[in-house]
Amino acid sequence: MLIFKKNRNNKGFTLIELLIVIGIIAILAMVATTAYVGSTLKADRSEAYTNLESLRLLEEQFFAENAVYTANLAALPGFQPGAGTNFTYALNLNVALVPPVAVPYGGATVGQIPCFIATATGNAGTRPGAQGDIFAIDCNNNKNF
Repeated sequence: MLIFKKNRNNKGFTLIELLIVIGIIAILAMVATTAYVGSTLKADRSEAYTNLESLRLLEEQFFAENAVYTANLAALPGFQPGAGTNFTYALNLNVALVPPVAVPYGGATVGQIPCFIATATGNAGTRPGAQGDIFAIDCNNNKNF
């Protein structure tokens, strides 16, 4: 007859220990994912801020050379935001922002000649688009970012 002797010196983990480790890993993954999404959204928004500042400077240069602003982005050859941007850029003439400018920009403007508003609207299907981000800057350097 065989007698089974219980070996109390098992080398391994209990189910409770494994569940605790899995729980800790899940919490760390959740925190890391949230931080990653926040930092990528911040990077996407900084793309818009930089491009709008560049667009404003190019509009001022165009005005200095031609005595008028332009609503045509193609007339500003120095403005090349690149392929695959997260924002769509547009120019509106003879309006200015009314400070304080809300985020997202809602279109509250006043007539001012000559002046322009450059806007960056988040593209659908991107993180800024999902957030409904619309940023704006005008000829007086009023902005909502």
